[in-house]
Amino acid sequence: TRKGDLSALRQEGLSSAGGSIVSFIDDDVYCPPGWTQGVYQSFRQGVVGVSGPTTITEEFRSNRDLFKFKWAKRLYDLWFLGGKASVPGQLSECGAPTTGSNDDQCTYEGEVHYLEACNMSVWKEAALDVGGFDNHYYSTSEWCEVDLALKLKSRGRLNFHGRCGLYHRPSKAGVYRHRLSTKHRWDNFRFFQDRWVRRSFKRLTYWIFIW
Repeated sequence: TRKGDLSALRQEGLSSAGGSIVSFIDDDVYCPPGWTQGVYQSFRQGVVGVSGPTTITEEFRSNRDLFKFKWAKRLYDLWFLGGKASVPGQLSECGAPTTGSNDDQCTYEGEVHYLEACNMSVWKEAALDVGGFDNHYYSTSEWCEVDLALKLKSRGRLNFHGRCGLYHRPSKAGVYRHRLSTKHRWDNFRFFQDRWVRRSFKRLTYWIFIW
């Protein structure tokens, strides 16, 4: 196990947690009052995973390339998401995730394909039962969270609720410097795609876009 990798650290936290519900949030988020209660109430609906809005306000949107370069966002929404960008927690046929959870007007409530990486809560027993976080994802380990969520769907529903919302303030400090190294990020992306996404022309164009 590579202890410095995010996937390994998250797996260690999942395994050692004392409660039946385990939440994973990033160090650049703000959880408003009532967030914990919202997560708890959501699990009472018999789900195995819960997520909610991850609002990125205008002040912080320039810290994410997809929002900073508006032409790229328009292309992403039109070609890879087919106009469904406003619905959170969905993966398109080429494996592109929607960005609706980041919008300050996100009002969606219901089932999702995956849980937001910076705002995901899981039923510990079910998460461990499907193997937890896969250590094939290394360094900053992008996609390990989505990978776990997709595995969890074999055990039950994943839900998205407004009462579980928080504010994401993408930072350029801390782990961000490791994101500037592209090799591990490309490796993680390819591993996820090969595991979960069927080959197609649109998948090929998505790979080109990401690269």
